[in-house]
Amino acid sequence: MGAVVRDVAELLVVVALGGMVVTVVRRLLAGQLRVYRCAVCARPTSRGYPRCRHCGCEQPDAL
Repeated sequence: MGAVVRDVAELLVVVALGGMVVTVVRRLLAGQLRVYRCAVCARPTSRGYPRCRHCGCEQPDAL
């Protein structure tokens, strides 16, 4: 019984990951993905950190 539950859980994870990949590819092909760029150096950076990792500039909160 434990192996069946494990296999079903694994299948659900694979289906969920596959769905996420398909969604990202569709958005990429449709041009709906936008790269967040630093306001000073214009290099791609993460919105998850308060400072740009390239130039150290403080990033604005608003996109």
